[in-house]
Amino acid sequence: MIENYIIYCVAIYSAGLIIASLAALIKGSRSSSVFFIFANIFGSVAGLTYLFNFSGQALTLANFNWLFQFSPRLNFLSAIFFTAISIVSALVGIYSIRYLKIYDNTYPPGTVQALTAIFVLGMQGVLLANNVFVFLFFWEVMSITSFFLVMADRTQESLKAAFLYFIMTHLGASAIMGGFLILSQGSLLFDLNNIGVVSQSISPALLITAFILFLFGFGSKAGLVPFHVWLPEAHPQAPSNISAMMSGLMLKVAVYGFIMVVFNLSNLPIWASILVIFLGLLSGLVGVLYALIEKDIKRIFAYSSIENMGIIFTMLGFALYLMSRKGQGEVSLVAVGVVAFAIFHAVSHMFFKTALFLSSGVIISRVHTKSLEMMGGLAKLMPVFAAAFLFAILGSLPIAPAATFYGEWGFIQTIVGLLSSSFFDVNEILILLIMLTLFALIGGLAVFAMVRVFGISMLGLPRSKHLGDEPEKNDMLLIAPIFGLIALLLTLGIVARPILDWLMRYLELQKDLVGVVTINSSLSSLQVAVIFILIFLSVYLFKRVLLKKNIEREYHTWDCGQPINSTMEYTGTAFSAPIRFFFLRFLGSNKMVTSTPIIPTNSWIKKYTFSLVITSVWKEKLYQPIARVIILIADRIKIIQSGRVQYYLAFLLLTLIVTLIITL
Repeated sequence: MIENYIIYCVAIYSAGLIIASLAALIKGSRSSSVFFIFANIFGSVAGLTYLFNFSGQALTLANFNWLFQFSPRLNFLSAIFFTAISIVSALVGIYSIRYLKIYDNTYPPGTVQALTAIFVLGMQGVLLANNVFVFLFFWEVMSITSFFLVMADRTQESLKAAFLYFIMTHLGASAIMGGFLILSQGSLLFDLNNIGVVSQSISPALLITAFILFLFGFGSKAGLVPFHVWLPEAHPQAPSNISAMMSGLMLKVAVYGFIMVVFNLSNLPIWASILVIFLGLLSGLVGVLYALIEKDIKRIFAYSSIENMGIIFTMLGFALYLMSRKGQGEVSLVAVGVVAFAIFHAVSHMFFKTALFLSSGVIISRVHTKSLEMMGGLAKLMPVFAAAFLFAILGSLPIAPAATFYGEWGFIQTIVGLLSSSFFDVNEILILLIMLTLFALIGGLAVFAMVRVFGISMLGLPRSKHLGDEPEKNDMLLIAPIFGLIALLLTLGIVARPILDWLMRYLELQKDLVGVVTINSSLSSLQVAVIFILIFLSVYLFKRVLLKKNIEREYHTWDCGQPINSTMEYTGTAFSAPIRFFFLRFLGSNKMVTSTPIIPTNSWIKKYTFSLVITSVWKEKLYQPIARVIILIADRIKIIQSGRVQYYLAFLLLTLIVTLIITL
């Protein structure tokens, strides 16, 4: 039976991850990687088998009633994320074999690999959870292991970033637990399938409180602004393979949790969906603006993740808005299509963001710095990797035929289709136009940011003293997984139309509304891909055949009689100057220009030094004042620390009495 086949694969997968963790501590990271890769292959097979055979129904994999009533199960939504996480983790496992060997003096390979296996087990456990306790347990496993992975190199910066992440992730986990306790009336064994039924019977005030808690809990883990401050600090400090998994995979677990919980809450007011839309658009804009001005390549990709999470939550918020409109069944059904676009974009982000962070690991291993200003010239020295990085960059942009294009374009087409309908009044049409405008702005700025990253890091003259003059041998263990992720992204784009139709069908979208919410075009995604390939081949053949007789002569750049060196090239800071100047009021930065006369007697000839330090407005204006208030309160409370045991026992007794009074 196919059910048994899936159950066996998931069991082997779970056992394989545990064995991989133990093998890392006993045998070393290389042996562990083999178990890790094969375990994730079994997970991929299990997920794909379910999606092709049981998409319309949940499948209970086992019953452990003696263990907090744990009954792991797969449903359509969880299986999508389960499968994608398994596939991506297997590719990251291949990358890690070589990456951890390069950095074996920086990161303890055995410890990192052991924690990585448990980290993946935690993410998959969240997806398989059937009740609140199991969900929160695996959520904590995911959070704690990633906390230790962030500070793997034990530097001061990593410890600070890990501590900030620890605080934010546990505030979020506490909020999620609070929301569940409201819905379950205090029961941690509450079945997650009953969220929709229970939400209909609780008071509006409690429902809104639960919604706010879930929004903060899942939003903080996903990196929504203003709960995002941990993300650009923690992701750059972790090893690149872990950064790839945190940004590419862990953030999507938060997306899954939000969809699974919030979309089952009944009778949410319309303003709740507008709040989600607002936070999504704010996150998208803030994320892409900081990605434009940052100099640390991993921080750039971290802010890019915030941008994409903003896009996904904007889609989800708009779907909630449509679903909250009473008496308009057609509009509510269109919302299901918008959810499909959000899920599709989330899976696309898994592939391209993982590829980008893995690419950053390759770059940093060569130039020995994360600063974009010290990169350049890598395309000539590492042409195969440069091609992989270019495809990863292009795949991250809303450009066909990559999958990223179809999720965003489908959402835009939905808005355009609704603008021409009679479902909305003037105020709602204005909201749609604002969303459309901001989506276009975010997309354009994202293109600018990614072009900046590739151009500054790959092209021009080398700025790093660690680079030689001759092309380097390709390290395929590092490059092949990146190409694998790109292939997945392109394949997903080529078959985007049938996959989106399949998503909508299983999300119970009625057939007569598919034309409203799908990509409104006479061309299929496969035809779009073929057209792009034909255009590329035509340009290539035109250059090779028709322009073959033209004589080309290579000559160095005109230098006005002065020797050209890498200090004269455009830097990432200079490249982003026009955009930075325009949005200066919304960004935090400290700029300093100093001049030193080269000839003391000549005030006209000077050496200028320019420095730009990027600061976080949210941290300075929001979180630091809160931290100061907490420290002030803590200093006041410190007076009760007298050192007398009798006082401490009295405080415990008083606390117990107050608790009993509240309970009774």
